[in-house]
Amino acid sequence: MNFTLSRTHQPYLLQYCSVVQWPRKLLVITTGILFMALSANISIPLQPIPLSLQSLTVLLLGAFLGRRLAVLVMLGYLILGACGLPFFAGGHGGINVLTSASAGYLYGFIVSAYIAGLAAERGYDRHFFSGLCAFALAHQIIFFFGVAYLAFYLHTDIYHALQLGYLPFAGFDLLKFFIATLIMLSLWHCSGSKQH
Repeated sequence: MNFTLSRTHQPYLLQYCSVVQWPRKLLVITTGILFMALSANISIPLQPIPLSLQSLTVLLLGAFLGRRLAVLVMLGYLILGACGLPFFAGGHGGINVLTSASAGYLYGFIVSAYIAGLAAERGYDRHFFSGLCAFALAHQIIFFFGVAYLAFYLHTDIYHALQLGYLPFAGFDLLKFFIATLIMLSLWHCSGSKQH
């Protein structure tokens, strides 16, 4: 099937709601931060990296909000969590989390949200294959940052860091970007959006 992906698509939320004025932007960013905090606290406390729904939430926020607002959500989430609010996995908070073994994944959220948001702005999330590829790339960025930082943190090689910080999660996280793709396709389909 041939289709052209336009550079003028709006992310899902912005397609139906104007978020130009700063009070609305603040409301959207605050809501996104709360979703991130909630998803972080639905987790399985594995060591050294907990398993949570955060990365799925990052992908969906990028698709819903676009790159700019999604990045602001991630920055706000990290700042408020660093200030001590229990926003990180397992209800943790404080600046020390941003230097812990899992800190690289948190930093990866920013880049991942940007990529997922950019993909939405190009209309990739309105098609299965392009959406799957875009979400897969955005999701793997989180692991790139996470594993690289974990290797640095543990003073070990990348292979050992992959065994600790990637392989145990690979199957479940494959499911996450597949779910993100299906959610966005379903939403666009239900809203009666025209695919080009």
